[in-house]
Amino acid sequence: MLDLTAADCRLEHVFDIEVLFGADRMIFGPLPGGHSQGYTPATGGTISGPRLNGTVMPQTGADYARVRPDGTIELEAHYLLQADDGTPIYIHNRGYLVRPEAGAAQPAYFKLTPYFRVPEGPHDWLSRTVIVGGGERRSDPDRTLFRYYALV
Repeated sequence: MLDLTAADCRLEHVFDIEVLFGADRMIFGPLPGGHSQGYTPATGGTISGPRLNGTVMPQTGADYARVRPDGTIELEAHYLLQADDGTPIYIHNRGYLVRPEAGAAQPAYFKLTPYFRVPEGPHDWLSRTVIVGGGERRSDPDRTLFRYYALV
């Protein structure tokens, strides 16, 4: 029997990312199966936190979200980050955004799990650590704020 409890799984805040988005977003469909496909380019942003600081590299990726018939958005984002020391970091964000009830200010659920590709060096901990996060959409300018936690 596995001897693992919730107390063995702590979350440690590692960094936040603010991703800025361009105006040329699109959603098309319906596609076979009833879903729609989204495209939202990332135009830049910042990374700040206790374990990582840097920028979202402009024009290096986008969110290719799938909008399901039930309104749930399956997040699928790819873009490049750059740590303050110049290290390039590839991030692949996957998750779910459940639309809010009528009149609610924020989504009922906006959670994700990123995966990273990082050169060997001071930031390669990202490629061997389970990280989870949550997001919040903002406007003026169009952006999303993410907060990430390492499972330790």
